[in-house]
Amino acid sequence: MCLVLASLVALAPAGTLVADDLPENLQEGWDGSVQFGALTTFGVTDTSAISARSEFTYRGARFEQELNAKYYRSASEALVTRFNEQGEELTDNNGVAVKDLVRNTTNDRRFVSAQPRWFFSSKHYLFALADLEINKPADIDSSSRQIAGAGYRLYRTQKDFLSAAFGIGRKELSQVSGESESDAIGYFALRFKRAMSDAVALSIDLDSDFGAGNRFSELEATLSWKLRDPLSLKLKYEARVNSNIVNSLDSFDDEVEAALSVNLAMDVF
Repeated sequence: MCLVLASLVALAPAGTLVADDLPENLQEGWDGSVQFGALTTFGVTDTSAISARSEFTYRGARFEQELNAKYYRSASEALVTRFNEQGEELTDNNGVAVKDLVRNTTNDRRFVSAQPRWFFSSKHYLFALADLEINKPADIDSSSRQIAGAGYRLYRTQKDFLSAAFGIGRKELSQVSGESESDAIGYFALRFKRAMSDAVALSIDLDSDFGAGNRFSELEATLSWKLRDPLSLKLKYEARVNSNIVNSLDSFDDEVEAALSVNLAMDVF
């Protein structure tokens, strides 16, 4: 975590650190975008994945309201050879192995969140966060958080800023397996966006809660390329961890749910 923070501060332009006012290009009103991605493979195992997300922000003189919705679903189909109790392969009358078609939904994530922010200075704000996640294949019948806290934002432009937020709240988790828990949590979020050129931008978002039995962290890194207004192509890496973010780059860790995808995004405001 310290390495990430140090890297982002080093990348942030010096002018950002002394900005006193909201930049002129951060106009009041609505900003919004929608993204879509899809993947299908064929072979011994057929796989498919679709993703969609939307983000809308309303900005007033001192008030912001951010609304997010995410959907991700992945599934697979495979022909599995049937064996008898002795472990021998079963065959039909023609000597051909008997196989069963096995369908498996590996992910079915639905996530919505709302976060109002009130700026009591050009850099400091108070926020409230409420979100809900459902992902039954991952043993999450429902997971919700209610958080309040304070944040600090360093603007330069609409697509070039660094912000961090800290808060406390409560988390309720109900699992498909029947277990449930409700705990007080601490919360930390980090957002970094940097315009590499007029067409290319890099963004890193980190969202983490801690203190409960089931801690949750989500890391999202995106490299976007503006095709033409209002369309952009985005290469996105997402990792979600139920304990901590130490092994977020190890895609073979059972506790890590990671995805690398290419998405088409459209600005709608």
